[in-house]
Formats: sequence, C-alpha cells, structure tokens
Amino acid sequence: MVWTPHFGTSGIRGCVPEELSPEIAWQIGYSVANVFKRKPILICHDNRTSSPLLTNAVASGLMAGGSDAHYGGEVITPAVSLYTRHCDLAGAILITGSHIPAHMSGIEVLGSDGAPVPPEIEEQIGQLNMSTPKPVAWKSHGQLQQVTDVGSFWVKKVLEQVDTTAIRKRKFRIVVDAANGTAVPWLLYVVQKLDCEVFGLNTEPDSTFPGRSPNLRVNLLGQAAKLVKDQKADLGIATDGDADRAFFIDDKGRALMGDVSGTLLAKIELDREGGGTIVTPINSSNLVEDIVGQYKARVVYSRVGPPAMVAAAKKHNALFTFEESGKIIYPRLNFLSDSGLGTVHLLEYLAKTKQSLSTVIDGFPQYTQLKRAIECPNEFKEQVTTHALNMVKDHFPEAQVITKDGVKVVFEDGWLLLRPSGTEPVFRCFTEARQKKRAQELMDLGLEWIDDILKSSST
Repeated sequence: MVWTPHFGTSGIRGCVPEELSPEIAWQIGYSVANVFKRKPILICHDNRTSSPLLTNAVASGLMAGGSDAHYGGEVITPAVSLYTRHCDLAGAILITGSHIPAHMSGIEVLGSDGAPVPPEIEEQIGQLNMSTPKPVAWKSHGQLQQVTDVGSFWVKKVLEQVDTTAIRKRKFRIVVDAANGTAVPWLLYVVQKLDCEVFGLNTEPDSTFPGRSPNLRVNLLGQAAKLVKDQKADLGIATDGDADRAFFIDDKGRALMGDVSGTLLAKIELDREGGGTIVTPINSSNLVEDIVGQYKARVVYSRVGPPAMVAAAKKHNALFTFEESGKIIYPRLNFLSDSGLGTVHLLEYLAKTKQSLSTVIDGFPQYTQLKRAIECPNEFKEQVTTHALNMVKDHFPEAQVITKDGVKVVFEDGWLLLRPSGTEPVFRCFTEARQKKRAQELMDLGLEWIDDILKSSST
C-alpha cells in the first residue's frame, strides 16, 4: 500500500524514508509554492538525522513551483513562527519531528502570522499533492537564499518581554534538560543572558536522543529532578525534541504536569493584565477554573492540539493558551508554543514576588490526574467513541457529556475523557478527581470501555 500524507494536529508526520520520503517532501514544497502563489517561503528544521534530507527536498519543490526558499537553518521551533510573523513573510515550512521517535519526522506549514495554516489550506496542499506536478519554466525557478538571524531574532524578542534586571538580580540556579535536541543552543542562550547558573543535562545535540526520549513525560524526568535537588537549584526546565514544549521542575524536585505550570503562567498573565480570556483544551485540569475564577476572566475550552487552540485564541482574542502536553502559547506575540517565553515569564514572576516555585505550587488546590495511551488501530477509533457514548447513556444518564473532542464525562467528583489521538494509532484516556482513588476508578472505567471494543474486534 502506498502511504498517503495526511495533515494531523501538527502537520504531516511519518517514518523517514519509508513514509515521509524525499519525493513526498518535494511534492509538499511544490504544492506550497502554488498555494502561496509563488511567494518566498521560510524553511527551517530541527536537528534530526533526516532533517537535511527533507529540507533539501522541500526547498527543491518550492523552487520548482516558483517560490524562493529562504533557508533559516537549524533553529528552535518557536523561532520560526516568531520570525515569520514579525518579519512580514508569506509563510514558512518547518521540518521537525518534535516529540516523536528519532526515526520519524514531520512537515508543518505556517501562514504569514506564524500559525499553522487552517484546514482549508491544508486541504488545498493535499489536493495538489495528489496531482501531477507542472514545474515552472526554467526562467521562473525560485532561488535559494540564506537567512542567518532567525534564532538570534527569537532570543532578542523573548528577552524584550520581561524585566531582565529583576531576573539577573535573583541569580537563579537552573537545570536545563534539553533532550539532546534543538533547545541547544537557543534556550541555553536565553537563560545564560539572564545571568542564571545553568546545570545542563542532555545538552549535547544528538539526533538519536541518547539521554532520554524527545517526548515530555513526567516519568521521564527523574534524572533532571534529581539534579535539581542535588544542586539545590531553584527550578528545572525540560524540553521536547524541538523545544516548543516545556515542563518545569520545582525546587523540591517535583516535575509539574503541563496544565499545572500552564495554569501558573496563565495566572501570571492575568496578574499582568488584570483579566482576559484563557484558552485551553478540554483535557486540562479543573485547576485552571479555580485560578482564573479569582480574576475578571474566563476560560474557553478548545479541542486538543495547536490548530484548535490557536483558532480559539484568535476567535476570542485570548491572552494566553496552554495544553497539558507542555504547550505554552502567547498569542499576542507567537502562535506556536514557546518554551522560551514561558521560561522567562516564570523567572520574572518568581524574581519579583521573591517566592520559590514550590511555594507557589503548594498554594494551589490539589488534584490527581491520570493519563494512559492505549494502542488502538485507527479503524477502531470511531467504534470506541460510539461505545463510550452508549455506556454513558445507559449507566450514567445524570452525568454531563461533552463531545467536542472525543467523549468527556463530567461527574460531581471528577471527570473522564476518552479521546482518539490525531497523530498516532492510540486512544487516550484522561481522568481527574480530588481523590486519587476516584481518579483510578474513572481510569479503570475508561480503559474497560476501550478494551471492550479491542477485544471484540480481535475475535
């Protein structure tokens, strides 16, 4: 079977070269040139082994389609979005596998505002991918141009957002776990320019990610958490492979879930602005309601994934948006998640309030949240969703049901969310409750519903 590229929640992803091949990359570049009416396009990449292969193929396709390819090199993912938006570019193509395994990669297309292009543009690109290409005449071929300031522009913009003097006075001690990815050197530049004493972990770039998975999971951050405690650091920062996501570790060595740190960053923005709208997906902790409720502010829930989050942020003129995966988006500056912006705003808050991160977190209401990802072939995802809806209707008619993205069942003492992944053959189960026992009960229930379909399909 021939693999067909498909736009998911973060562009097109696949194994290289078996699925995401140079030929497909070329076709995507050619299609983008046509959809963007042959305007110049920025192209950048992460540090994966396959990135030069795919980048050159995409650039060739762009030029064959009549667009100049502005090559910005290997940079942190949020820098691409920021540069595109603030330097008046027509769009960008980002070659990155982000948090997925090293043998895979992805291609994401950004619009002139630095945000992922909307579904209708993805559909146009997809339709052209299926057609026979007709390269422009040789006199109209695009040219390759070097762009050397994408990363440095990002560093400058990030530092401009905060009171650097206040941060420098605090003399923070920070652990940075860069996952051997593209956070090196860019995120390290930022914290070093703030006079932080940095203890690096997995800070040697390596496309095989030998230190830990490029993914962000609390259970993968044990070494970083230990280093925070051993060095008596103020906090730790851990990134995924392309450094758009960030998890934080407090001074007690506790790795924080992304929606906990996201809620704190939302609070910081609300303190700064006095109110506003916070956007977050439906799988985020109820903690955000507790904190946002203290302000003249509101929470808007979106579907999971950056495209839906950004669309909601634009619609509601949101001040801030975040996801439990460690996505941190400041819509007024950058429409992609930005680990650097999250880091500097957190440091500024701790410096000015003279608090430790653990003190702030200990003051929050406490919830237990559990997460599981169960292997589920794509063809069974719809059956799992339908079965879950039927089970709720039959056994829990009093519960609130939200079907914006999967099936979320809200009880008086907790909630359960079953959601099919948009990028992997898995079904995700999230639960939350004040009591750990109740969270586990809800998890067991959700896994039982998934298992019902998987078992019946195997017989």
